[in-house]
Amino acid sequence: MNCQGAKRTSPRSRSAALCGAVLCGALLAVVGPARAEEEGSTGAEMRTEIAGYADLARKAADESKWPLADHFLGLLAAVDAPAKEKKAAFRALAEDYEKKHLLSRAIAIYGKMTELYPDDSDTPELIFHVGLLYRESGVPKLAIARFYTVLNSSLKFGMQDLAGYRALAQRAQWEIAETLFLTGDFVKAQKYYELLSRLDLPAAEQARVQFKMTHCLFITDNVAGAIASAKSFLGKFPDDASAAECRYLLASAYRTQRRSPEAFDTVLALLRAETARKEKEPEKWIYWKKKAGNEFANSYYQQGDTVSALTIYQAIARLSDEPEWQWPVLYQMGLCFERLRHGDRAADTYKYLMDEAKKPGREADKLPEILRTILEMAHWRSRQLAWSNTAAVSLQKLLSNPLAAVPPEAIKP
Repeated sequence: MNCQGAKRTSPRSRSAALCGAVLCGALLAVVGPARAEEEGSTGAEMRTEIAGYADLARKAADESKWPLADHFLGLLAAVDAPAKEKKAAFRALAEDYEKKHLLSRAIAIYGKMTELYPDDSDTPELIFHVGLLYRESGVPKLAIARFYTVLNSSLKFGMQDLAGYRALAQRAQWEIAETLFLTGDFVKAQKYYELLSRLDLPAAEQARVQFKMTHCLFITDNVAGAIASAKSFLGKFPDDASAAECRYLLASAYRTQRRSPEAFDTVLALLRAETARKEKEPEKWIYWKKKAGNEFANSYYQQGDTVSALTIYQAIARLSDEPEWQWPVLYQMGLCFERLRHGDRAADTYKYLMDEAKKPGREADKLPEILRTILEMAHWRSRQLAWSNTAAVSLQKLLSNPLAAVPPEAIKP
């Protein structure tokens, strides 16, 4: 394993190399000569030697002395011992690096293992794991290359454990699709999801694949395809954890096609779904109910479809009794009632907000600014409604009870 640094050896690096040589000498003095020099070395001594090199490599890494850590890893690889013993030490080191989020170091060790033991049955799994680490490190191209390597390893490993290889190959295909999706290549990702959908997958995997296909179709503006895929998904997996988001995508696709009635019905179907019986990720259902309800209600209100907006506001107001969520929704309901000329119901809504603010712990100085603003607007609109009602009553009095009609003969020419 190479490390970066200046071409000329600095006093510091010479010191590290000298330190490594001293430590190696001390280690060999303790654990005895390697098997290559002494055939009578016992299994216990061998394991001690492996553990010693691994421990020294780990300590050097902890102190960020990477050249020294690489040196001890090289010595570990050179120990004349069964591969199983050395691989366990390599794996422990790599896992330790992962825990410390030193992913490049972990990748290097796993890569070294695949080079040293290319014919081992667990090598494809190691390559697959390296692909995941590359993606986590922000190098998607190298990640995809490793997943392809897993797919191409069928000639060497596929016949040894056919079922195991097929499972790993499916995982590699899925991760290729996921990596493409995460990098924004939705067209290629959709093709991979489609290939996966043709496999004989468990129901949960089928649901995951079809939802991702739907998402890709929607993002790439294949609206008709997204609608068909979403309807198919909801017909097969209505209670899946992704069903809530799928309904949101379906409603959004209908809105894109200006099919307002279908969009409205889809949002209502989402809001009326029983969250309590959704055992998988109930918080996910609540999130998408809130997002879809708030977004579509606001859209309908802005378009002047006040009845549709009010219907959705009334449904989402029940999703949470937290003031941060409920008060803005109730205020919008009040505005809808005013538009529909239901002044009394609007006044009741604003009064409810003001009464809620009088509860202990909800003093103005303890409320977030947004809630204080909503209360101020509710107060103002309540006063406006009261003034409008008073003015209307006064006008009605003026217009009722007109004076007696003047007889025609009393009118002088």
